[in-house]
Amino acid sequence: MKRILDILGDLRIAFWLLLSVAAVMWIGSMYAAADYALFNSMNGVRVQDWFAAKGMAAIGSTWWIVALFGIFALLGINTAACTARRVIALWPKRSEMPAKRFAVLLSPSIIHLLFIGMLSGHLLSFTALTQERAPLVEGATLDLAGTGAFTVGAVRHRFFDEKSLLAGRIAQSTVEVSYMKDGVETTVPVEFLRSVSINGALLQLDMEKKKKSGKPIVQNPADENCNKENNYNYAKLLEETRPQLFIVATRDPGLFILIPGFALVILTMGWYFYQIGFGREEKE
Repeated sequence: MKRILDILGDLRIAFWLLLSVAAVMWIGSMYAAADYALFNSMNGVRVQDWFAAKGMAAIGSTWWIVALFGIFALLGINTAACTARRVIALWPKRSEMPAKRFAVLLSPSIIHLLFIGMLSGHLLSFTALTQERAPLVEGATLDLAGTGAFTVGAVRHRFFDEKSLLAGRIAQSTVEVSYMKDGVETTVPVEFLRSVSINGALLQLDMEKKKKSGKPIVQNPADENCNKENNYNYAKLLEETRPQLFIVATRDPGLFILIPGFALVILTMGWYFYQIGFGREEKE
């Protein structure tokens, strides 16, 4: 078993695996740039479903995704073996040193275990994600990605100031969403960059720009009495070209592993380097 761990946990293997990850991701970026539409269709779709529908048919351009998953799997095995080697060597010495020093020496192994957990979270996000999108219609009742029924209420737009160069354009959109929580109707606002969680699913706003049709009409003078017909036509054009709003529901089980994992890695690394930097583990 020790021989197997020594081979699997070799740091030289880790180096070449990390180098391979960088190389494959760079190659993948070239393929993605060459066929943006194909790879953009992966958004919000489980990777296995996407491969069955589109990826296998274009395996000449998507092979690097399979390679990337394989390399990350090998990196996870390498990290687990490396961590096991370190813990097996360190654990018998725990009674021979102060508890704080033992904790400092164990910290890198804890970070490695958190890294493996985060790899698992990414894999879960790729394979178990559920995402659905629907156009926003006031008064509509929707049930997306297992959120349960919710009702779309008033849709309000806040526009840029008239003195701004973006006058007449939407600065922020607010949608009132109502749903039942513990037998009580609850209403919450959903905005761009402000999502809401309902029954474990995340609600967010999205939009699609409409293509302009017809000849653009020049902005009218400040005098409202001047050319009222042109004012009407200009306002109508703005309404016709206003982006179509959508509401997106996402259920991502990997998110509940990734966010705490990132936080714990940052805290553990911060504490570890603080102790190493000031030599505190050597003084006690």
